[in-house]
Amino acid sequence: MDEKEIRLKTGATIVDLLNSLCKTEELRKSIFSSNNRNLRPNVSIRKNGRFIVHLNWLDTELEAGDRVEILTLHCGG
Repeated sequence: MDEKEIRLKTGATIVDLLNSLCKTEELRKSIFSSNNRNLRPNVSIRKNGRFIVHLNWLDTELEAGDRVEILTLHCGG
């Protein structure tokens, strides 16, 4: 597991965090669906152990000390 500490402006949200992490178009396409406002179906995100689908989705606000996990599902046969 790769961990990073990232500083964001006050009131930053999950989408702000993702935008700061997606430095390349290839990485952006691996996280976001085509409209850049939804996640790809294989991507889930948790804030402090709670899935953001149960919070305020990509508009979930972040605070100092929050732990955000970006999880990707990979299947094979």
